[in-house]
Amino acid sequence: MRISKIECIPLSLHFAKPVVMSGGAEACSDVILVKMHTDEGIMGIAESGGTSPWYMGESQDSIMHNINSVFGPNILLGEDPFNIEKIVARMDSAAKRNTQAKAVIDYALHDIMGKALGVPVYKLLGGLSNEKIPLGFVMSSGTNEEVAAEGRMLVKAGFHCLKLKVGARTDEEDLEMVGALREAVGSGVKIMIDANGGWHYNQALNILKKVAKYDIFIAEQPVPWWDIDGLARLRKKVDMPVFADESAAELSDLIQLIQKDAVEGFFLKIAKAGGILKSQKWISIAQAAGLPVMCGCMIDSGIGAAASAHLIAATEWMSRIEHEAIGPLNLYNRPDTVNPPIKNDLAVNVPRYENGYLYPPDGPGLGVDLNEAAVQQLATPGKSPTVISR
Repeated sequence: MRISKIECIPLSLHFAKPVVMSGGAEACSDVILVKMHTDEGIMGIAESGGTSPWYMGESQDSIMHNINSVFGPNILLGEDPFNIEKIVARMDSAAKRNTQAKAVIDYALHDIMGKALGVPVYKLLGGLSNEKIPLGFVMSSGTNEEVAAEGRMLVKAGFHCLKLKVGARTDEEDLEMVGALREAVGSGVKIMIDANGGWHYNQALNILKKVAKYDIFIAEQPVPWWDIDGLARLRKKVDMPVFADESAAELSDLIQLIQKDAVEGFFLKIAKAGGILKSQKWISIAQAAGLPVMCGCMIDSGIGAAASAHLIAATEWMSRIEHEAIGPLNLYNRPDTVNPPIKNDLAVNVPRYENGYLYPPDGPGLGVDLNEAAVQQLATPGKSPTVISR
C-alpha cells in the first residue's frame, strides 16, 4: 500500500459562544481537513483542530504549505502509510516545530492503518485500557452569575471537574469569578484555572496566593511559556499544583521542566506534541517522572476529538486524572453529544460524550465518518482546497 494523493481543505468551525482567554476572544476554529488516499482505495481522514498563532504558532496557510511543499512531495507520496515512525522522524527532520501540521498527518496515517486492519486505532496503541474517560469541562466566559449558573448546570450534567479561563480580566474580577463558581458548585467539585501564560511572575504569585482559599485543583500555565524558571519558583510558593501547558511542547521541554522540578503535572494537546505517536513518547517521559498528564483539545470537531479519545483510551497512565478532550462540547457549548445528537458536524457519528464521560469510537481506524455535506457548508471564505498526488 502506498500514499497516492493528499487533499487539504480549509474549514471554519463557528463557536456557539465565543471563547475568551488571555490571548484574546475567538469566535471560530479555523482547521484543516486532510484526506489521505492510498493506491488500494483506503482513505484516511483527519482534522487539525483550531489553528491559533498566539498559542500554537500555526495557521491554515502554514499547515497547508508544509503538507503540500515539504512533507507531501518529499516524505509522504509513494510511502507506505504503515511506516509511521519513519514518516514522523522524517517530518521532524524536515521542519522545526510545526507540530500541528505533523499531527494531522499522523492522525490520517493511524486512520488508514486501522481501516486496513479492520480495528479501532486504540487497538494499534496497546488496546483498550479506559472504556470510558472522565472529563473536566472548560467553561465559557460571562458574568459571575452566568458562570455560577453554568457551573451548576455542568455538575448536574455529570461533570465534577471544571476549568475557568483567567487572565483576560482584572485580577480582582478573576478572583470574584472563581469565588462565585466555588460558592455555586460547593466543595465536592474540582476547580482549575488557566491563565494561558497571561500573567508575569509577581502577578501570578499574588493572584495564586489569594485564590488558594477556593481550593484550586490545578493552576495551569500561570506564567509565559518561556519562563520555566518562573514556574519552578512559583510552584514552591503557592498552595496548589502547578501544571505546564504552553511550556511543554517538544519532548525536550518535558525533560527540562522535570529537571528543574518546575511542575506537578502536564497538559497534553496531541496537536501540540505532534500527533499520536509522539504523544505516546511524551506521556512515557511524564510517567517516568511520576507526573500526571491531562489531555486537552484544540476546539475540534468529532473527527479531531476521535484522535484524542483513542490515545486516552489506550493509555493506562491517563486513567489517573480527568481529561479535557471536549472539543465538540466547547464548539457547540453543550454538555453532551447525545441529548439530542449533534448534527452538521464534520463527523457523521460524533464520539459519544455523556454524563461527564467520553466513550472511544469502536469502528475501524478513528471510527468516525466524514460528513461531506458539512465540508461544503464550513468552507473557509477566500481559501481553496489543494490536492497533491504522485
